[in-house]
Amino acid sequence: MTSITARIPRIDWDQGFERNWNGGNAAATHAFNALSFLFPEGEQFFVEVAREVAATLDLTGNPGLREAVQAFITQESAHTYQHTCYNEILEAQGFKNVTDGYVRALRELSRRRLSSLTRVAVVAAYEHYTAVLGNFILSNPQVIERAPPAMALVWGWHSVEETEHKAVCFDLYQAAGGGWVRRVLAFLYVTLNFQLMFSRLYLSLLWRDGCLKPGRALKTAGQALQFFFGRAGVGWYVLRDGLRYLGPGFHPWNQENREKMQSWLAAHRAQLRDAAHGRDAGLVQQPAAPDGA
Repeated sequence: MTSITARIPRIDWDQGFERNWNGGNAAATHAFNALSFLFPEGEQFFVEVAREVAATLDLTGNPGLREAVQAFITQESAHTYQHTCYNEILEAQGFKNVTDGYVRALRELSRRRLSSLTRVAVVAAYEHYTAVLGNFILSNPQVIERAPPAMALVWGWHSVEETEHKAVCFDLYQAAGGGWVRRVLAFLYVTLNFQLMFSRLYLSLLWRDGCLKPGRALKTAGQALQFFFGRAGVGWYVLRDGLRYLGPGFHPWNQENREKMQSWLAAHRAQLRDAAHGRDAGLVQQPAAPDGA
Protein backbone atom coordinates (compact mmCIF):
# COMPACT_ATOMS: atom_id res chain seq x y z
CA MET A 1 0.00 0.00 0.00
CA THR A 2 1.30 3.45 -0.89
CA SER A 3 2.41 5.62 2.04
CA ILE A 4 0.07 8.61 2.43
CA THR A 5 1.23 11.92 3.91
CA ALA A 6 -1.18 14.79 4.51
CA ARG A 7 0.31 18.18 3.67
CA ILE A 8 -0.74 21.83 3.81
CA PRO A 9 0.26 24.18 0.96
CA ARG A 10 1.82 27.47 2.05
CA ILE A 11 -0.72 29.81 0.46
CA ASP A 12 -1.85 33.23 1.62
CA TRP A 13 -5.41 33.39 0.32
CA ASP A 14 -5.69 37.00 1.50
CA GLN A 15 -3.73 37.92 -1.63
CA GLY A 16 -6.62 36.74 -3.83
CA PHE A 17 -6.29 36.06 -7.56
CA GLU A 18 -7.47 37.53 -10.86
CA ARG A 19 -10.80 36.54 -12.42
CA ASN A 20 -9.11 34.77 -15.35
CA TRP A 21 -6.10 33.63 -13.35
CA ASN A 22 -5.02 30.87 -15.73
CA GLY A 23 -3.06 32.96 -18.20
CA GLY A 24 -6.13 35.01 -19.14
CA ASN A 25 -7.81 31.89 -20.56
CA ALA A 26 -11.38 32.10 -19.24
CA ALA A 27 -12.43 28.64 -20.45
CA ALA A 28 -9.50 26.92 -18.73
CA THR A 29 -9.78 29.08 -15.61
CA HIS A 30 -13.45 28.30 -15.07
CA ALA A 31 -12.96 24.57 -15.62
CA PHE A 32 -10.72 24.61 -12.55
CA ASN A 33 -13.06 26.99 -10.71
CA ALA A 34 -16.04 24.71 -11.32
CA LEU A 35 -14.13 21.81 -9.78
CA SER A 36 -13.18 23.93 -6.80
CA PHE A 37 -16.80 24.81 -6.16
CA LEU A 38 -17.68 21.11 -6.17
CA PHE A 39 -14.92 19.97 -3.84
CA PRO A 40 -15.84 21.12 -0.28
CA GLU A 41 -19.29 19.51 -0.08
CA GLY A 42 -18.08 16.45 -1.98
CA GLU A 43 -15.00 15.95 0.16
CA GLN A 44 -16.94 16.29 3.39
CA PHE A 45 -19.21 13.53 2.06
CA PHE A 46 -16.17 11.36 1.27
CA VAL A 47 -14.82 11.84 4.81
CA GLU A 48 -18.20 11.08 6.37
CA VAL A 49 -18.58 7.83 4.43
CA ALA A 50 -14.98 6.67 4.95
CA ARG A 51 -15.36 7.14 8.72
CA GLU A 52 -18.73 5.39 8.73
CA VAL A 53 -17.59 2.34 6.79
CA ALA A 54 -14.22 1.99 8.54
CA ALA A 55 -16.04 2.02 11.90
CA THR A 56 -18.09 -1.02 10.85
CA LEU A 57 -15.03 -3.11 9.95
CA ASP A 58 -12.53 -4.97 12.09
CA LEU A 59 -9.29 -3.65 10.61
CA THR A 60 -6.99 -4.99 13.31
CA GLY A 61 -5.67 -7.48 10.78
CA ASN A 62 -5.24 -4.76 8.16
CA PRO A 63 -3.43 -1.89 9.93
CA GLY A 64 -2.23 -0.52 6.59
CA LEU A 65 -5.79 0.17 5.46
CA ARG A 66 -6.77 1.58 8.85
CA GLU A 67 -3.85 4.06 8.72
CA ALA A 68 -4.58 4.87 5.07
CA VAL A 69 -8.19 5.76 5.93
CA GLN A 70 -7.02 8.15 8.67
CA ALA A 71 -4.50 9.78 6.31
CA PHE A 72 -7.20 10.02 3.62
CA ILE A 73 -9.50 11.81 6.07
CA THR A 74 -6.73 14.26 7.00
CA GLN A 75 -5.92 14.97 3.36
CA GLU A 76 -9.54 15.46 2.36
CA SER A 77 -10.17 17.72 5.35
CA ALA A 78 -7.26 19.92 4.29
CA HIS A 79 -8.57 19.97 0.71
CA THR A 80 -11.95 21.11 2.00
CA TYR A 81 -10.38 24.00 3.90
CA GLN A 82 -8.15 25.19 1.07
CA HIS A 83 -10.93 25.08 -1.52
CA THR A 84 -13.32 26.84 0.86
CA CYS A 85 -10.79 29.71 1.00
CA TYR A 86 -10.46 29.58 -2.81
CA ASN A 87 -14.24 29.62 -3.26
CA GLU A 88 -14.72 32.59 -0.95
CA ILE A 89 -12.57 34.60 -3.37
CA LEU A 90 -14.68 33.43 -6.31
CA GLU A 91 -17.83 34.50 -4.49
CA ALA A 92 -16.30 37.91 -3.72
CA GLN A 93 -15.67 38.24 -7.49
CA GLY A 94 -19.39 37.76 -8.12
CA PHE A 95 -19.47 34.06 -8.95
CA LYS A 96 -21.96 31.68 -7.37
CA ASN A 97 -21.94 27.99 -6.56
CA VAL A 98 -25.20 26.97 -8.21
CA THR A 99 -24.88 23.29 -7.17
CA ASP A 100 -24.26 23.63 -3.42
CA GLY A 101 -27.88 23.01 -2.40
CA TYR A 102 -28.18 20.11 -4.84
CA VAL A 103 -25.07 18.41 -3.45
CA ARG A 104 -26.31 18.82 0.14
CA ALA A 105 -29.65 17.31 -0.83
CA LEU A 106 -27.89 14.33 -2.43
CA ARG A 107 -25.81 13.81 0.71
CA GLU A 108 -28.93 13.77 2.86
CA LEU A 109 -30.78 11.47 0.45
CA SER A 110 -27.88 9.02 0.44
CA ARG A 111 -27.91 8.91 4.25
CA ARG A 112 -31.60 7.97 4.27
CA ARG A 113 -31.85 5.72 1.23
CA LEU A 114 -28.47 4.05 0.55
CA SER A 115 -26.59 1.38 2.45
CA SER A 116 -23.12 2.19 3.73
CA LEU A 117 -21.70 -0.25 1.16
CA THR A 118 -23.40 1.58 -1.71
CA ARG A 119 -22.30 4.93 -0.30
CA VAL A 120 -18.66 3.86 -0.25
CA ALA A 121 -19.06 2.50 -3.80
CA VAL A 122 -20.21 5.99 -4.82
CA VAL A 123 -17.23 7.58 -3.05
CA ALA A 124 -14.80 5.15 -4.67
CA ALA A 125 -16.18 6.11 -8.09
CA TYR A 126 -15.81 9.84 -7.39
CA GLU A 127 -12.29 9.20 -6.11
CA HIS A 128 -11.48 7.49 -9.39
CA TYR A 129 -12.49 10.62 -11.29
CA THR A 130 -10.48 12.91 -9.01
CA ALA A 131 -7.48 10.61 -9.50
CA VAL A 132 -7.93 10.79 -13.29
CA LEU A 133 -8.05 14.60 -13.10
CA GLY A 134 -5.00 14.62 -10.84
CA ASN A 135 -3.09 12.44 -13.27
CA PHE A 136 -4.08 14.78 -16.10
CA ILE A 137 -2.61 17.80 -14.29
CA LEU A 138 0.57 15.97 -13.27
CA SER A 139 1.01 14.68 -16.83
CA ASN A 140 0.32 18.05 -18.45
CA PRO A 141 1.87 20.78 -16.26
CA GLN A 142 1.44 23.22 -19.16
CA VAL A 143 -2.27 23.53 -18.30
CA ILE A 144 -1.35 25.63 -15.25
CA GLU A 145 2.10 26.92 -16.23
CA ARG A 146 0.74 30.45 -16.82
CA ALA A 147 -1.10 30.50 -13.50
CA PRO A 148 0.13 32.51 -10.50
CA PRO A 149 2.39 30.45 -8.19
CA ALA A 150 -0.31 30.02 -5.51
CA MET A 151 -2.87 28.69 -7.99
CA ALA A 152 -0.38 26.34 -9.63
CA LEU A 153 0.57 25.15 -6.14
CA VAL A 154 -2.96 24.41 -4.95
CA TRP A 155 -3.80 22.42 -8.07
CA GLY A 156 -0.48 20.55 -8.14
CA TRP A 157 -0.75 19.74 -4.43
CA HIS A 158 -4.34 18.57 -4.76
CA SER A 159 -3.42 16.41 -7.77
CA VAL A 160 -0.56 14.75 -5.86
CA GLU A 161 -2.71 13.89 -2.87
CA GLU A 162 -5.59 12.61 -5.01
CA THR A 163 -3.03 10.35 -6.67
CA GLU A 164 -1.54 9.26 -3.37
CA HIS A 165 -4.84 8.18 -1.81
CA LYS A 166 -6.61 7.05 -4.99
CA ALA A 167 -6.99 3.44 -3.85
CA VAL A 168 -8.11 4.02 -0.24
CA CYS A 169 -11.89 4.07 -0.72
CA PHE A 170 -11.68 1.38 -3.40
CA ASP A 171 -9.83 -0.87 -0.93
CA LEU A 172 -12.29 0.07 1.80
CA TYR A 173 -15.17 -0.91 -0.47
CA GLN A 174 -13.57 -4.28 -1.18
CA ALA A 175 -12.79 -4.84 2.51
CA ALA A 176 -16.49 -4.22 3.26
CA GLY A 177 -17.44 -6.98 0.82
CA GLY A 178 -18.30 -4.89 -2.23
CA GLY A 179 -18.40 -6.58 -5.63
CA TRP A 180 -18.13 -5.66 -9.30
CA VAL A 181 -21.84 -5.15 -10.15
CA ARG A 182 -22.50 -2.62 -7.37
CA ARG A 183 -19.22 -0.87 -8.19
CA VAL A 184 -20.12 -0.47 -11.87
CA LEU A 185 -23.67 0.72 -11.15
CA ALA A 186 -22.31 3.30 -8.70
CA PHE A 187 -19.77 4.41 -11.30
CA LEU A 188 -22.46 4.94 -13.94
CA TYR A 189 -24.52 6.96 -11.47
CA VAL A 190 -21.50 9.06 -10.50
CA THR A 191 -20.54 9.63 -14.14
CA LEU A 192 -23.95 11.05 -14.99
CA ASN A 193 -24.22 13.08 -11.80
CA PHE A 194 -20.71 14.51 -12.04
CA GLN A 195 -21.19 15.55 -15.66
CA LEU A 196 -24.49 17.28 -14.85
CA MET A 197 -23.08 19.16 -11.87
CA PHE A 198 -19.85 20.16 -13.57
CA SER A 199 -21.58 21.32 -16.76
CA ARG A 200 -24.08 23.43 -14.86
CA LEU A 201 -21.36 25.07 -12.78
CA TYR A 202 -19.05 25.60 -15.75
CA LEU A 203 -21.68 27.28 -17.91
CA SER A 204 -22.81 29.41 -14.95
CA LEU A 205 -19.26 30.64 -14.36
CA LEU A 206 -18.73 31.45 -18.04
CA TRP A 207 -22.06 33.26 -18.19
CA ARG A 208 -21.39 35.34 -15.07
CA ASP A 209 -17.98 36.25 -16.47
CA GLY A 210 -19.56 37.51 -19.70
CA CYS A 211 -17.82 34.83 -21.75
CA LEU A 212 -21.03 33.71 -23.49
CA LYS A 213 -21.90 37.15 -24.86
CA PRO A 214 -21.95 37.39 -28.67
CA GLY A 215 -18.63 39.22 -28.81
CA ARG A 216 -16.81 36.62 -26.68
CA ALA A 217 -18.69 33.37 -27.24
CA LEU A 218 -16.68 32.22 -30.27
CA LYS A 219 -13.34 32.76 -28.54
CA THR A 220 -14.63 31.01 -25.43
CA ALA A 221 -15.82 28.02 -27.45
CA GLY A 222 -12.41 27.70 -29.10
CA GLN A 223 -10.63 27.84 -25.75
CA ALA A 224 -12.99 25.25 -24.28
CA LEU A 225 -12.59 22.85 -27.20
CA GLN A 226 -8.82 23.13 -26.93
CA PHE A 227 -8.84 22.56 -23.16
CA PHE A 228 -11.20 19.58 -23.24
CA PHE A 229 -10.46 17.97 -26.60
CA GLY A 230 -7.17 19.38 -27.86
CA ARG A 231 -4.12 17.16 -28.31
CA ALA A 232 -3.63 16.87 -24.54
CA GLY A 233 -7.24 17.68 -23.60
CA VAL A 234 -8.67 16.59 -20.28
CA GLY A 235 -11.65 15.02 -22.04
CA TRP A 236 -9.45 12.31 -23.55
CA TYR A 237 -8.03 11.47 -20.11
CA VAL A 238 -11.51 11.20 -18.61
CA LEU A 239 -12.70 8.94 -21.41
CA ARG A 240 -9.62 6.72 -21.58
CA ASP A 241 -8.78 6.39 -17.90
CA GLY A 242 -12.31 6.79 -16.58
CA LEU A 243 -13.62 3.77 -18.45
CA ARG A 244 -10.90 1.52 -17.05
CA TYR A 245 -13.00 1.45 -13.88
CA LEU A 246 -15.49 -0.86 -15.62
CA GLY A 247 -13.03 -3.75 -15.86
CA PRO A 248 -13.64 -6.64 -13.42
CA GLY A 249 -9.93 -6.72 -12.58
CA PHE A 250 -9.57 -2.97 -12.13
CA HIS A 251 -7.57 -1.53 -9.26
CA PRO A 252 -6.53 2.16 -9.05
CA TRP A 253 -2.84 1.25 -8.87
CA ASN A 254 -3.04 -0.71 -12.11
CA GLN A 255 -2.14 2.69 -13.53
CA GLU A 256 1.25 3.32 -11.98
CA ASN A 257 1.97 7.06 -11.79
CA ARG A 258 3.91 7.41 -8.54
CA GLU A 259 6.91 8.77 -10.45
CA LYS A 260 4.93 11.84 -11.59
CA MET A 261 3.74 12.40 -8.04
CA GLN A 262 7.23 12.11 -6.57
CA SER A 263 8.69 14.40 -9.22
CA TRP A 264 6.18 17.15 -8.37
CA LEU A 265 6.78 16.72 -4.63
CA ALA A 266 10.55 16.96 -5.04
CA ALA A 267 10.17 20.25 -6.92
CA HIS A 268 7.70 21.81 -4.43
CA ARG A 269 8.59 20.38 -1.03
CA ALA A 270 9.57 23.77 0.39
CA GLN A 271 6.08 25.09 -0.38
CA LEU A 272 4.36 22.43 1.75
CA ARG A 273 4.25 21.46 5.40
CA ASP A 274 3.14 18.15 6.79
CA ALA A 275 -0.30 18.20 8.40
CA ALA A 276 -0.54 17.29 12.08
CA HIS A 277 -3.22 14.63 12.41
CA GLY A 278 -4.62 16.16 15.61
CA ARG A 279 -5.25 19.76 14.56
CA ASP A 280 -5.38 19.47 10.78
CA ALA A 281 -7.60 16.38 10.69
CA GLY A 282 -10.36 18.55 12.15
CA LEU A 283 -10.28 21.18 9.44
CA VAL A 284 -13.75 20.25 8.20
CA GLN A 285 -15.38 21.19 11.46
CA GLN A 286 -12.92 23.74 12.88
CA PRO A 287 -10.77 25.37 10.18
CA ALA A 288 -7.29 26.31 11.25
CA ALA A 289 -5.53 29.36 9.84
CA PRO A 290 -3.40 28.56 6.79
CA ASP A 291 0.33 29.23 6.79
CA GLY A 292 1.09 32.85 6.15
CA ALA A 293 -2.45 34.01 6.80
